[in-house]
Amino acid sequence: MRKPVCKVSDIIFVRFLLTDLEIQKKYLSHFGMFLAHETEDSIFFRGTGKSPYCYVATKSHVNRYVGSAYSVNSYSDLEALAEDQAVPIIQNQEPGGGYKVTIIDPDEIEIEVYHGMNLVEPIQSEEIILNSGNQKLRKNKLQRLGRAADEWQLNDGKWIYELSSKVKRLGHTAINVKNAEQSIEWYANKLGFLVSDNMIGPDGNESIGAFMRCDQGDLPVDHHTLNNVQFLSPDAIQNVYGHAGYEVTGSVDDLMAGHFHLKTIDQYKHEWGIGRHLLGSQMYDYWRDPYGFTHEHWTDGDLLDASIPPLDSQARDIIMAQYGPEVPSSFGQTMPVEELDRYRQNVTGLSDIIKELEIQQLPDQSSEK
Repeated sequence: MRKPVCKVSDIIFVRFLLTDLEIQKKYLSHFGMFLAHETEDSIFFRGTGKSPYCYVATKSHVNRYVGSAYSVNSYSDLEALAEDQAVPIIQNQEPGGGYKVTIIDPDEIEIEVYHGMNLVEPIQSEEIILNSGNQKLRKNKLQRLGRAADEWQLNDGKWIYELSSKVKRLGHTAINVKNAEQSIEWYANKLGFLVSDNMIGPDGNESIGAFMRCDQGDLPVDHHTLNNVQFLSPDAIQNVYGHAGYEVTGSVDDLMAGHFHLKTIDQYKHEWGIGRHLLGSQMYDYWRDPYGFTHEHWTDGDLLDASIPPLDSQARDIIMAQYGPEVPSSFGQTMPVEELDRYRQNVTGLSDIIKELEIQQLPDQSSEK
């Protein structure tokens, strides 16, 4: 593989166009983000980490995922990318400052690459210390989350759990691509991504995408910052946005708190979870926003440095969690929330494809009688 044009160091934020920002502000607050900045036509939400924001939306007449933003370690990376793509380096006029280059990937996703963006002070939160069966670290200290039992409050006779998750940062995006090989090659060659897992389709031969991570040499990074996957089902909606995955601040309790907060307020559609992925290993919980875009809470993911070679991962390992509920056929696809139930009932998903293949491989019990 040839030397990449530049090497991104991490993902910063995702960008959307939305018809109603007030509705989304309410959702993002319930999801566990904090309003960092607001203009007449845009909102910027942050997590508890050092990034000035991890989610941006601008008011529009359409609801659309625009793209993702990444950081690079040196200005020379911006210069190399600008020269390669024949685009200018511009000064960032949005909060955070710095300089950026904007390019378009093979699936017409807008990719913003930044250098010199100002970091912010982290939002402090109480550290959760766990006692496992083999290691007892918390002594003479009672485990109380938030206001403990007082987080449960009655609202019109219904118990509402008021403690939400606390998002720390954006960790990755998943995108649906027309051509997996082309997308993988582009992100590797232009932005320096490494393949963590090459995703082998149900036919057992052809790649349908990859889990890709940043190349930071001997510094361990998230197992994936990007998941580009080529949909197999002819019924799949051709929408490029799959989901955005946000790491929570306080591990499993933080993720569980967010689940019960969103579940008990009963205003948003749950997509998938709670479970633990196989590829990447993180615990996950996926929710739909009011516009049908999927957002994930995750924690406890794998970290890999550049020395770890890519693996070929079969379809079963891609879709089957280490534990958790069966993945719905709607997973990875963006649609209005009112269409979800009908879609799940009528459309075959990858889990169903794998299930049918495994049934076909079972011995014919009738012939054995």
